[in-house]
Formats: sequence, C-alpha cells, structure tokens
Amino acid sequence: MTFRRSFVWAWAAAMLAAFLAYPMVSPADALPAGQIARVNAIVKSAMAAQHLAGVEIAIGRNGRVLFTRGYGLRDRARNLPVTAATVFPIGSITKQFTATAVMLLVQQGKVNLDAKVALYLPSAPHASEITVRELADQTSGLHDYLENKPLLVSIETGKARTHHTPEQLVDLLRGMPLLFKPGTKWAYSNTNYLMLGMLVAKVSGTPFASYLTANVLEPQGLDAIKWLLWSVPRGSDVSRGYSYANGSYALVPNYDMTWGGAAGALASTADDLVQWDGAYFGGRVLTPQSVRIATTPPHGIAAVASKDPKDNIIAGYAFGWAVGEDEGRAIIWHNGGIIGARAMNAVFPNDGLEIVVLTNATEAKPESISLRIARMLYAQ
Repeated sequence: MTFRRSFVWAWAAAMLAAFLAYPMVSPADALPAGQIARVNAIVKSAMAAQHLAGVEIAIGRNGRVLFTRGYGLRDRARNLPVTAATVFPIGSITKQFTATAVMLLVQQGKVNLDAKVALYLPSAPHASEITVRELADQTSGLHDYLENKPLLVSIETGKARTHHTPEQLVDLLRGMPLLFKPGTKWAYSNTNYLMLGMLVAKVSGTPFASYLTANVLEPQGLDAIKWLLWSVPRGSDVSRGYSYANGSYALVPNYDMTWGGAAGALASTADDLVQWDGAYFGGRVLTPQSVRIATTPPHGIAAVASKDPKDNIIAGYAFGWAVGEDEGRAIIWHNGGIIGARAMNAVFPNDGLEIVVLTNATEAKPESISLRIARMLYAQ
C-alpha cells in the first residue's frame, strides 16, 4: 500500500483554484485513433521495460470513459488476458474512499474534523493528542503499523491466513511514541486511515465496508469496486499478482487482505475509478465545500521531495488525495501498491481529464505510465 513519497510543498492556492474551475461540460467523444495508437505504444513500451504481466487503462473526461483497454495477461498460468473489465487490487487509492466516508459523517454533523480522536475512539493510541483532521491529512505523527516486521513478513510470504481486525493492527503501536507533535509535519502512515475506518464504524454503528458500500459505492453505481478479504478479488475476470526477478515471473500467493482494511483493501476496474473521479469532483458524492476541504492540504506542511524531478508531482497531501502539478498543470492523484499490484488514479482538474492505470506487478510504476499518457494527450 505504499505511497510513492515524491514531493515538495508549493502550490496549494493554485490547486484550490483548479478545483473550483473543475469543468461541467458536455460529454466528450472517444479518443481519436491517433491518440489511441500512442496510448497503446506507451503502455506496451512500459510493459516491456517494467516486465509487467498485465495492465488496464482507462482515460476519461468528467467521469465519462473515453478509452479503456486491457493489455497482457491477468493470469499467466491459464493464459487469460486482461480485459477492460478485469478487477485489480488498488491498494492505497482506497484512502480517498475512506476519507469520503468520514466527510459524509462530517456533513451530517456526526463527526468534527477538529475534535480529538478520543471523542470517538477513546482507547486508540494517542487518541487524546490527535485530531480527526490530522489522521486524514497524515500529520498525526503515528507510526505505520506496517513497520511491524513479523506482520510484514507474514504478509509478504502469504503465511498470514488468519484475518486481522483493525483494533489488533492498531494495538501494534501501543506504547510507541509519536514521531512528532501532531499537526507540525507530514509522514505517510497507513495507521491513520485504519483508525479513520474504525471511527466510521464506531460513529455509524455499521462495519466500515458495509457503510462504504451502502453510502458511497452503491449510490454511484460503482459495482466493480469491491472490498477484499483476500488479495485475489472474487469473480471470473480478476487479476493474479506477480513479482519479477532474475528474468522470471513469480506468482504471488493469494494472501489475507484484512491487514489493509480502510487503508488499502479495495479492488476496482479502471473504468469504475474514472466514473468515481467524475462523481467525486462533479459534486455528486460530497458537497462542493466538503470536496474543497478534502483536496486542500494543510498550509506549510511539506511532503518529501522526489529524487526524480520528472515525477515531482506533489505540493501537499489532503484527505486521500495528493495535490500538485505536472508540467505546470494541476493534478490531484493517489497511487496504491500491495504485493502483486500497483495502481494510479490521476485527475487533471482544469479540464476534467482522468487517467487510471492498474497493474498486477509488485514492481510496476503506474505513475510514470499515467504521466506519459497525460503529457502525450496535452501535446496533441
């Protein structure tokens, strides 16, 4: 579920202006043949360079899918191709859905972003020191529960066959000091979003997955987005995960996914994520005010700069969204990674362009694929 920590603070005001300008235009047409050929070339080149078994792409405008296609294999042993309907784990892209569930409760007056977490989860580690907002924008200072080596080894080897509860995972932090004073720095921690899922369950009186499905996914018709208990999604058109090393592909075992929880346990098609982007930024999920809050990073809190300036696409981190720019264009995005899958969901809010890249490879770099596609489209 790693978030590629590639970034520096600079442009929050510009990003907010970009969101406010998110266009409400007539439905766009499909991509022209020339652009499709260039997309195909970009994807095939990346698959060869990154040794990817399978890739799924969707390109949209304001939630309307302009192009979607599968490449390569979703299951190498059975020679099954990736289609435009193949379901992939999306890892930490889950976080924007979790933050949305929180914001729905905020809109209903059931959650206060600036209240201490202890108001809702009194027994959680450091609950009296941290606010709900600091969980959402990753400024809490909580350690990441995935730093626990026995847990991480059990996940990586597929030996974890017993489902975890969020409470059990959060308890791994008990007795550990905060990394810094809450609200003063940024540090990516899956614990923040695991606790937000616990908060949603506590306040709503409903298991987190059930609340998310009933209040976010079903109302938007996002039927392909599923909650994972195991790393291989249920269904007939689903991806198997692979790792590549020493010239060969290794099948990733079907492992327990409850360790991901509200921080990273969703799966989706690329098509449904484009539709999600359109619904979210089009104001059909949250109010415009809530979306502004959820896509505005805390002022002056720096993230970590990328060593590669070409991928330096963050100014700050908001509620499950990274906010920045690429080649001078505003971009709001999040990636996701688990063993056997990496994904990227990128939105260019100035003109509503959405690019989703899903892969079934541990070592994939879907961020670079999405940026290459975007730069090609804007250069036309």
